[in-house]
Amino acid sequence: MRRALLLAAAFAWMVLFIEAVRAAAAWWRGEAQLGALDYLLAGALPLLLWVWWRRFSMFRKDCGKGACLLPEEQDGPPRSGARRPQ
Repeated sequence: MRRALLLAAAFAWMVLFIEAVRAAAAWWRGEAQLGALDYLLAGALPLLLWVWWRRFSMFRKDCGKGACLLPEEQDGPPRSGARRPQ
């Protein structure tokens, strides 16, 4: 259940991010018919980029602690509890 919620949240973030980039590009080009939602999405773009930087990128907090290592480079067992192929 938790994994489904995380997947739904990631999908919602992706949709918001794509729409925010679209709205920011439309604002930058000076398209005439931008509504309040478009301005809200363009204004939310820095926040969405910050969420990506802290949660999804390789620059997140736990990446330095081994979360971004390949399975061959990790010292301990995988976090999922599954066994490594030999």
